Amino acid sequence: MPNYLRACLLTTFVFAAGLPRSAAAAPTAEPSPESIAALIATLGDADYHRREAAASALKALGPAAVDALLVAAEMSSDLEVSLRARWLVEVIPLEMPHDPPEVVKLLDRFKRRDAGERIQALRRLLRVDDDAGIEPLARIVRLDRSASGSRLAAAMLVREWQPDDPFWKDLRGRITKGIGASDRPAARFLRALITFSEAAGPQANDTRAAGLTAAAAALEALGSLPAEPPPDSDDGAGFVGETEWIFARCHMQLLHAAGRHDEAVAAARKMLAECFADGSQDPETLVAETVEMLVWATEHGLADAVDALADRPELIRDHAIIGFAVAAAETARGNAPRAESLAADAFEKTDDDFPARLQAAILLAKWGCTDWALRAYAAIVEDPQAPPAERALAAIMYSEFLHDLEREDEAAGCLERLVAAAEAGDGGNHGQLMQQLGRDPRSIRSRMHYFRACAATQRADAAARRQSAEQAVAAYPKDVDALIALFTLPDNTPEQKADASKRIKAALAQIEGEIQAVPDDANGYNEYAWLVANTEGDVARATKYAKLSLIRSFDNSSYLDTLAHCRAAAGDYASAIRTQSLAKRQEPHNRTIQRNLERFETLANKTPAQ
Repeated sequence: MPNYLRACLLTTFVFAAGLPRSAAAAPTAEPSPESIAALIATLGDADYHRREAAASALKALGPAAVDALLVAAEMSSDLEVSLRARWLVEVIPLEMPHDPPEVVKLLDRFKRRDAGERIQALRRLLRVDDDAGIEPLARIVRLDRSASGSRLAAAMLVREWQPDDPFWKDLRGRITKGIGASDRPAARFLRALITFSEAAGPQANDTRAAGLTAAAAALEALGSLPAEPPPDSDDGAGFVGETEWIFARCHMQLLHAAGRHDEAVAAARKMLAECFADGSQDPETLVAETVEMLVWATEHGLADAVDALADRPELIRDHAIIGFAVAAAETARGNAPRAESLAADAFEKTDDDFPARLQAAILLAKWGCTDWALRAYAAIVEDPQAPPAERALAAIMYSEFLHDLEREDEAAGCLERLVAAAEAGDGGNHGQLMQQLGRDPRSIRSRMHYFRACAATQRADAAARRQSAEQAVAAYPKDVDALIALFTLPDNTPEQKADASKRIKAALAQIEGEIQAVPDDANGYNEYAWLVANTEGDVARATKYAKLSLIRSFDNSSYLDTLAHCRAAAGDYASAIRTQSLAKRQEPHNRTIQRNLERFETLANKTPAQ
């Protein structure tokens, strides 16, 4: 409604409620904070009619009163005020006229009371094309009636910030517009983060200091909010707990970026100590949280936080994976002898525990501890006493790790030994074992030949490259990487190119059938999109499928890599770089992801600006 009419209504309701005239806004002005505060206070009045009149006045004000109402809903000690404020907020819509249809649908989905759907909607808003979901996501921070919903939406945005991230600049204005004048703690933290990240010029240090102060105050306020569960959820602690880690870690990064390293390390040590301070935690949770926090600190320049474990040597002694994480931290600190000693002890603890050693190999590779990862994988695949399942899975993952390192002959040899062992033994048991591992036995042989083709490419051996690519496709006609290798052979004749195209169409038809049969399986969408993006076909459909895979597996690095290739195939190198950068954030030590990012950047530099 027009401002003058809104003010007149407010004045009428104020007089009807018997409130002082000072609580009313001037007829031609927006209501003052004092008048809104007076109305909110009256929501708890002992007189029913005064409560109802105040509620009607606040409802008429709509968005002008929302920020104060939300603060009252979350912070008021008067239950009547809190409940009435929540009810009034419920009627304020989240969507805006300029929101695209996809965003409107996601906001509607978020408003449902199922916690899983709400989280899914937030994740999808974060990744809407052209960042069209960022402002609405920030709007949720401001408008959602629950503190937990506001916090989670803010955490989604906070986790997007990294020091020197070139993409954050484009998000700041959208976030600022979405949170408006909100004084909710989550909005204040976002505003502080934006203030810090905008700092430039002669006053940069003062601006950063102001941002840090505001962030610390907002973080304290966030910690004081009640840990309410989301609607229709029994997992309130987990829902809120994850956001607390995100905000606290962001604050540490801000301190580190501002040159206040000692303060950042102290905060990281405190958080690390809190991981194992609660004696009620089960051992697996304790180990997982300790390792996660220690690895995060190491990768963000805060490896000195490892000293928090100095008084808990039993954690390192009893848990090999913590020992490896501490060793990685000591490596980052430049303490190589200590790191090697810790790693040796951790290896010894896994001598007879093959699942633990396989877990260590996978995590060490992810952490960028290449030499230790290679040693852990080799120790399993070369040990005749290793159980068949662990040995086979280790061989498969070891070969992929070697492929990432571009050690193609070794990768092929690793699978060759696995195939040879199957042929020498009971092939039926091998097939059953592969099925238990979720692998088609034919795909192992195909992958072996594909790695041979990659090795031949490194040697510039065109004949061997073609032979291996053809053998890979013959072994498993649906192997998307083998089909890509065959299609992209530089010496293809027109007839050979046509044959490769025919094979690709057949594989796409088969994958499409699998998608229709099992529509919730993300891998089918990813395979289809990857094959088209790297060969030929309907790029728009491939892009749609790549997005669907990410809906089913949020921010999966492999699926982000595929979507980036779809963007590049469509000629949108800026979006390809942005998406690939997200993939790298998930796996910073993955060399294949890094090489693809560099390729997209090269292509973007070669493409004239539109």
